[in-house]
Amino acid sequence: MRTICYYISDYGYGHATRGIAIIRRLLKDVNELRLIVCSAKPLAFIQQSLLDITVPIEYRKCSSDLGYILQEGSIEPDSERFGKVYLSYLENMPSQIESERRFLYQVKADLVISDISPVPIVAAKLADIASMGISNFTWHTAYKQMTDEKMLEPLYDAYANMDYFVSLAGGTAEPRWGRLGYMEAGFFCRALQEEVVARLQSQYNPQKEKLMIFFAIGMSIQINDLQQMAMWNDPTCLFVISSSLDIDGDNIIRIPEDVTESQNYMAMCDIVITKPGWGTVGEAVTLGKPLLLLDRSSMQEDRNTIEALHDDYPYRRITWHQLQTLHVTRAYVGAIQDVGAGRRSRINKDNAIEDIISFIESVLER
Repeated sequence: MRTICYYISDYGYGHATRGIAIIRRLLKDVNELRLIVCSAKPLAFIQQSLLDITVPIEYRKCSSDLGYILQEGSIEPDSERFGKVYLSYLENMPSQIESERRFLYQVKADLVISDISPVPIVAAKLADIASMGISNFTWHTAYKQMTDEKMLEPLYDAYANMDYFVSLAGGTAEPRWGRLGYMEAGFFCRALQEEVVARLQSQYNPQKEKLMIFFAIGMSIQINDLQQMAMWNDPTCLFVISSSLDIDGDNIIRIPEDVTESQNYMAMCDIVITKPGWGTVGEAVTLGKPLLLLDRSSMQEDRNTIEALHDDYPYRRITWHQLQTLHVTRAYVGAIQDVGAGRRSRINKDNAIEDIISFIESVLER
């Protein structure tokens, strides 16, 4: 029996959804595996998502990364407030590392996987346990526009302890982490439940006469005055939104709070409007959906994810101001789709999940 401790970021749910996709496949393909999932804010979501897994999974609540600090009521980062919170985070890191080192030693872990907290990576090094990062970015790179390089040295030193690194699509700006091994993997998402998609299509848009729009700005972001956007007033459209968004209307489909598989809702939509978070973009790309991406020029991670799409993938960028008065029509969606279907068909044939699982298996066998 081999033990993997899988650490998933507390920031947002994109890390959680891609972790869930990997975990499902890992437990399906790898025998005699003890899995301990370590996280905090998304832990209940992860547990709910994995209820159908017959193999026992252990869960441990722990918080080990900071994430982004955003301006109140905005999608933009708050650099001033970040500086204060980041200093406190660095001060607490040594005690967090020691706590995780003791835990890893106690459970006799064989491999630590992190997406993408630096804390368990250092703890694994101190406990003489193999570590693997899986991400499209590290916090060291993400914070470069928020503070100076000197302040980021503790994070660089922490990530430099990674034994292996799986660089996901958009990770080209990262140093080549992984002292013992490195691989690149493309976009992927959780598998569709075809019968659920068919039921949702029949329930909400059986004749497909309405244009269906998946609107996702992230469950960790709170934006004021969403209700004032012009698009909600269009009776020819149906909008699929998360349960956390404060929007009401006859053409609003709110994903129930207890539903974890949002990819099933996206599958019946014609276009996805989202910030360029990896999880939602990965789902849209895998499902072949055109993208309308909120432009956050101050976010390096966003720019890297967009660059991974390449110019021939059907997407368009839009500012938050432009989105306020946007009317989405079939002609508008069609203009984005015309960018080129060749890239979509090629991306959908990638085997990112299979490649990642094979890489994890090879590490466990060493």
